[in-house]
Amino acid sequence: MKLRRVSKSLLFTSIFLVELAVILNSVELLELSVLPLLLLVFPNLPFKAELGAVRFEGGDRVGETLEVNIELRIAGFGLIKAMHFLPDTFELVEGSNAGGRFIAGRGVIRLSYKCVPLKRGVYNLGILFVEAENIFATRRVRAKIEFEAEKEVKSRVYRVRRVEQRRGIARKPVPEIDVSKVGVPGTDFREIRKYSYGDPVKFINWKATAKIGELMVNEFEREGKKTVWIFLDANPYMLHGDLRKNCFETAVEVAASLAYYFAVRGHKVGFYTVGHELLIYPESGRRQFSKIYSTLVKLDVSDKEESLLSSVEKTRKYIEAVKPASIFVTRVELSNPLKAVMKAMGRKNLPVSVIAIAFKGDDSIGGSVEDAVRENTIRKLRAAGVAVTEVEAGKAVEVLAGVVK
Repeated sequence: MKLRRVSKSLLFTSIFLVELAVILNSVELLELSVLPLLLLVFPNLPFKAELGAVRFEGGDRVGETLEVNIELRIAGFGLIKAMHFLPDTFELVEGSNAGGRFIAGRGVIRLSYKCVPLKRGVYNLGILFVEAENIFATRRVRAKIEFEAEKEVKSRVYRVRRVEQRRGIARKPVPEIDVSKVGVPGTDFREIRKYSYGDPVKFINWKATAKIGELMVNEFEREGKKTVWIFLDANPYMLHGDLRKNCFETAVEVAASLAYYFAVRGHKVGFYTVGHELLIYPESGRRQFSKIYSTLVKLDVSDKEESLLSSVEKTRKYIEAVKPASIFVTRVELSNPLKAVMKAMGRKNLPVSVIAIAFKGDDSIGGSVEDAVRENTIRKLRAAGVAVTEVEAGKAVEVLAGVVK
C-alpha cells in the first residue's frame, strides 16, 4: 500500500520520538511518540452519498453547449470531494465538473458547469466519483455512483439554402431521373397491387382481378421528383485531423445536410456507406431522413478499405432501376473517384456530383503533395462533366452550395 505524504511524516515523527526517547531515556517522549501513530490509524468516519437533482440541458448536436447541474447529498464528517465523469470528446467551457467541501454531519455538494460535445455519438454521462478524507488527511475512501444518463449527440445539419440545378436529363418533359412516390404516374410499369380507395378506375387490371378474385391495379413509377443517391466515404483515410477539424466528421455533416435537403422536399434519397458496405434503399420524406440520420450518429470509419468503384458496382442494380443523381462525399486525392463516377454516369449520362472534403493548412511536403493531387483530380472530374464542390474540413458551412445536375 502506498503511503501518503502526511502518513509518512507522522510515521517518521513517531520513529524519531522513539529514538530520541531511548537516547535521552525519557518516558515522556516515549509516550508522546504514540500520538502520531494514533493519528495515523484514525479511521475514516462512515459517510453516505445520495444523488439528488440531476439536470442536463442542450448538447444534442456537435458544437451545442450542454449545461449540467448535479446535486449530491452527503452525510458524514470530513472533506468530501465529487467529480462528474466527462468523456474526452467533451470540452469544458464554463465552471468545473469537480467540487468539494468540508462536511460535519449533513451537507450538499453542487456541480454546475457547461461543456461542448466535439464529436457525435452516444455517451454515458451517468458516472460520479466521490472521495471522502478524514480530518487528519491520513485516509481516503472512494466510491462510484452510477445512474441512467445516456446522451446522444448528433452531427450538425446545415440549412442548405441553395442547390444549383445544372440541366441534363432533367430538361426532358418527363425526365428519366425523376422517379418518386410523389407526382403524376408515368408510363413505366412498377407492379400489380391490391386496389386502394381513390385509385383511378383506368388503372384496374381486369385480368388479374378475374384470376385472383379481388380488385387489383397496375402501379406505375411516378414522375416529377428526383432520386438522389449519396455515397459517403468511410474508409480509414477519412479519419484525418483533430476533434475540431476532422475530414470524416465534416463529411458526415455534409451527407446529413444533403439528405435532409432532398428528403424533406419529397425526393427519394438512397444512401451507401463506403467501407462498411451499408446500404439504405431510396425512400422519401422525414422518416427516410431519420433513418439515415440515426445511422450517421453511430457511424465511424471502417477498419477495412473499399473502393468507390466497388461501392457503385454493389448498388448498380438500384442505379439502373431508379436512375438517380449520385453524390460522392470523399477525399478525392486519396479515393481516386474518376472510375466510380464514370460508372455511376453510365450510358445514359446520369448526373453525378462530388463533394471534395479538403484538409487545408498542412504546410509539410506531404500536405503539398496531397493538395497537388487533389487539384489535379478535381480538374479531371470537371473535364469529365462532373460537378465538384470543395468543402474545407472543420468549416461551418451555413450555405452549402452543392452542385447537382
